[in-house]
Amino acid sequence: MTSHPRRLLRVIAAVFAAAAILGATGCAALPEDAPLMERLDSETGVTVSRLGKPVELYRDTFLQEAAGRFAFIAPFETNQMGSRESFLWIAVPVTPAPGLDPVIEIDGAAITLTVAGRDSQVANLTKSPYKIPTPWSAMYYYKIDDAMLAKLGAASKITIRVTEATKSGTAKTIFSAPITDSRLKDFAAR
Repeated sequence: MTSHPRRLLRVIAAVFAAAAILGATGCAALPEDAPLMERLDSETGVTVSRLGKPVELYRDTFLQEAAGRFAFIAPFETNQMGSRESFLWIAVPVTPAPGLDPVIEIDGAAITLTVAGRDSQVANLTKSPYKIPTPWSAMYYYKIDDAMLAKLGAASKITIRVTEATKSGTAKTIFSAPITDSRLKDFAAR
């Protein structure tokens, strides 16, 4: 008779251990290289759907410092109690000339975007939906519609042209890259 209570305690302990392991793995974050991700902005209650990592664009002219060689672009969607809005996020590692937004081209044609917001509050978020290795980058947030999202999804090349403030005035800086994976297409199609 005394072996049954011990066996029962062992079974109960095993069940609790299994539940704890499953609970811990259920709370684990998706890796940043996952194709698509969702996260909750805990301060605003907004759910953010985004790419696992943004599309990386390369500076057309060589730059010695690695941190200034790349710009980033990616769409994201916010969902606040069923109200969905799509945005295009851009980060450029330069000091932009005052009053001049970047020009974004898809397959060589400039696209028309709304007036850019300069911080995540435009999308009702407390922080940027994407992490970047250059925290001093200038960030832009554009509200976009389904047609613009479809253009992004069909892009074979994306270019960002920025007028950069320099010590001697301004300079044009270009970042571009061919689209070689399906992340934008998958995001637009979801």
